[in-house]
Amino acid sequence: MSASKDNVKQPEQLLHYQLGKSLGEGGFGHVYQAWDTKLHRQVAIKYLKNIAAGVDLMKEARLAASLQHAAFVKIHALEQTDDCQAIVMELVPGRTLRQVLETQTPSISHVVDIVLQVAQAMHEAHTAGLIHGDLKPSNLMQEPSGMVRILDFGLAIQADRDVTTSLVQSDPQGTIAYMAPEVLTGASLKPSSDIYALGVILYELLTGSRPFSHLSGLALAAALIQSNSDQWPWPDHLPQVLRLLVRAMTTRQVEQRISSMQEVAYQCAQIAAIDAPSLNSGTFNLAALNLNLLNVPEQTKAAFSWRQLVQKWRFVFAALLTSAVLVGVWYSQPYWSQMRSAIAPYSEAREMQLGLEAFTNYDRLEMLDKAEQHFSRILENTPQHAAAAASLSLIYSYRYLYDEENPYWLAKAESNAQVALKSNDFLALSHIANARVMGLQDKFTLALAEIERAIALDPSSALALGVKTDLFIRAHRLDEALTMVKAAMLRYPAERTFADQLGQIYFQKADFKSAEVAYGLSLQIKPDGSAAYLGLSETFTMQSRAEDSLQVLQSGLKNRPGAELYKALGNHYFASGDYVGAASAYENAVSVDKGNPADYLAWAKLGDTMSWLPGKSDVAKTAYSKARNLLQPRLKDDPNNVDLLSRMGLYTAKLGENADALMYVQKALVIAPENAEVQLRAGVSFEMIDMRTQALAAISKAKELGISLKLIESEPELIALRRDPKYLR
Repeated sequence: MSASKDNVKQPEQLLHYQLGKSLGEGGFGHVYQAWDTKLHRQVAIKYLKNIAAGVDLMKEARLAASLQHAAFVKIHALEQTDDCQAIVMELVPGRTLRQVLETQTPSISHVVDIVLQVAQAMHEAHTAGLIHGDLKPSNLMQEPSGMVRILDFGLAIQADRDVTTSLVQSDPQGTIAYMAPEVLTGASLKPSSDIYALGVILYELLTGSRPFSHLSGLALAAALIQSNSDQWPWPDHLPQVLRLLVRAMTTRQVEQRISSMQEVAYQCAQIAAIDAPSLNSGTFNLAALNLNLLNVPEQTKAAFSWRQLVQKWRFVFAALLTSAVLVGVWYSQPYWSQMRSAIAPYSEAREMQLGLEAFTNYDRLEMLDKAEQHFSRILENTPQHAAAAASLSLIYSYRYLYDEENPYWLAKAESNAQVALKSNDFLALSHIANARVMGLQDKFTLALAEIERAIALDPSSALALGVKTDLFIRAHRLDEALTMVKAAMLRYPAERTFADQLGQIYFQKADFKSAEVAYGLSLQIKPDGSAAYLGLSETFTMQSRAEDSLQVLQSGLKNRPGAELYKALGNHYFASGDYVGAASAYENAVSVDKGNPADYLAWAKLGDTMSWLPGKSDVAKTAYSKARNLLQPRLKDDPNNVDLLSRMGLYTAKLGENADALMYVQKALVIAPENAEVQLRAGVSFEMIDMRTQALAAISKAKELGISLKLIESEPELIALRRDPKYLR
């Protein structure tokens, strides 16, 4: 017997088992080939180590032994002496997948067959309440016949949501690469953990390398926690359908992961049904799953010529072309109104109608954009048009709220309200817009007088009642607001604005159950109302129902994708430390097709998120550059706006433009030295341009002015500063 790597002599005998060569060593124990002198058969014996106190090995062994699937290694006995515990099991011939990968690259069809076998077996285990917890290539053995066997199930844990003891080895160095991110952060093992591990194995079998193969230890754990599998490199020659399967099995978000091994097996069976030449060709894609594959021999295909093909099928091609044109015409219907708008002569009445229709969806930024375009077109032709100016004022007041009360929008709202009043003092809409602005300025007495004038001019205006209710809400006169909104709901039952306001009132009263009902009513009136989804999400958050909050946002995005919902989703993920999820959400928030690419704040949030992700500094700088470029024209229009100045200073600092950053920051501090957010942005900017003393002073001032510590901790650029003894003091 040879000595181990730790110079400990290998044992030669365990009871009636004669030990032979070492078969390997893992976190749970050392495995030897052995001869059973009583039953005259070869067996494998694992000496156990790193077993937590109080673990009932007999119970676990019985559970594992109860599994009938042929893939599971049969357990013969659980032996115990004074100084050791050991599991006696079936000796499996063949090689582990780790050994296979060291010598060859399996074909795609072979890989799919392996994963299919494991998934089928693990489905039985999960159904029986067992979780493996340590699936990896070295724990999967392939017999010469091609059958896959699953090792180390003698130490599987029983699925139990109350389980507190984990049997994962104390030093998980060898298995970190296959651990699900939630397990690495302390969550208990679940069936989804095994699904993740099998997905990583699938990726490694296909690509020849595990994710982040150049990392180990804590660096590897950090990379897996902060990344998602859609970022893993993927060779172009491999079928897209397999990439989708890997991503579905290994997505960081457990709720988005394939839910069961049965589903994994089903997907593998679907892929396995594709003939091997097509699957291994590298050109197969997901759509092929739903098509009848044509197995045309290569020699036959080579004999075809394009001229023969066109000649033979010319009538079919003509019919297909005609069908394509008709389909194109049909699918272009949603854009016919836009095309007509582009070529139609200008009509003030029509522009006003289209603007007001778009404005009814005030909680969607893209609809506010459309409404703004229509009203602006009117003012280009008639600069003193009171209704158009008042409508623009209302649009900018909503932008003010959606843009974290950016003063830029409030100034524009006030300017347009004044234009409307000067143009027509007897138009109710002019006074509604002005009352709205005054309310946002906390001038509630004046605002209420203005809204009463509007109601006197137009007693049937639901908009006026909505603004009056909003004034009471902002003034924290919640009982008056509640009385008014209930009366308005009886008068205008189809107006979802009042249901949303009812939700706001109950939310501010901390009556979250009633708020849920109110927002639910709003969604019944308008199922794609973003405001209700946002309000309901916040309601759940206040009740510490983070999962429900997330699901509401996701449901809203399914019904009506929009910038505001994507940004809220990004904020949710960012607050929970899921920077990969946040980055994806913010990318959608600024995309052309799903969000609002003109939202500088969303671009800045994307930059903040990317700053936390390894290797994404260039992407972060691109996002900050977008935010900076979008801010420049606004700052030119309002050069003394401290919010814009401090943000511009922050973004330019993050882009490395130190001189400009210092200029903007200093100007903002001179104008508003007692503004907590200005001080925080100044502190981050100073830190980034190597002015630590000034940075410490600004952060200290921000804390003194009441800035949240969570906001300070959310800035990756302040990590070093927070370790400074001067900051700690």
